[in-house]
Amino acid sequence: MFRSSDDPTPSRFHPTEADLVTYRDMARVLGAPPNEAICRYLGATGQHLVFIGESGQRDWARVDAQARARWPDLPPTGTTAYDGMVLESLPERIVYQILRSMALPDMEIDLHQPIMPDVGPEKADLTLRRRDAVCFIEVIGCCGVNRITRNDHERRGLERFERREAFYRRVGIPPVSIFLDLLARPEELKGLCRSLVERLSGDAQAG
Repeated sequence: MFRSSDDPTPSRFHPTEADLVTYRDMARVLGAPPNEAICRYLGATGQHLVFIGESGQRDWARVDAQARARWPDLPPTGTTAYDGMVLESLPERIVYQILRSMALPDMEIDLHQPIMPDVGPEKADLTLRRRDAVCFIEVIGCCGVNRITRNDHERRGLERFERREAFYRRVGIPPVSIFLDLLARPEELKGLCRSLVERLSGDAQAG
């Protein structure tokens, strides 16, 4: 088990070498270090990281500190994207950064703008726009596509999304819903984001 020689924090929850490599690899491919909730969907590879994360922020912070000591090039933690944009959550930051890296020069990404302000106040997490074409994107960072939640915080997050989901149905707009488990499959996530950019580009040209 790897431990930093100058780590004074007493704890029996320390990352293994495999944990640190997994954390490093996910941070690099996602463009941001994962949280323990994302690791939940990595299967056996992420289970010890989940165990550490659920033990508390102090233990999880040690994972990042030890990984960063070995690989200083890792992207920073938190909700601030590489362009300085501040998102509401880490999953939103990850999706935003991927979209931003793929978006065409004449595309915009709106944050928490009303879906249909003349109908109701509900706002989309992210809105990808090009000319008059639009794509509403919801980033559900509280659970996977199976909608299983594990605590009150996650349940409240799912309830908020399901209220917006009902609004989308009412106005006849199909959003793109990105659940947490997709963030554990970065290449699929990037493929989805690429398809959204391509679709919006085609829609704008057709219009």
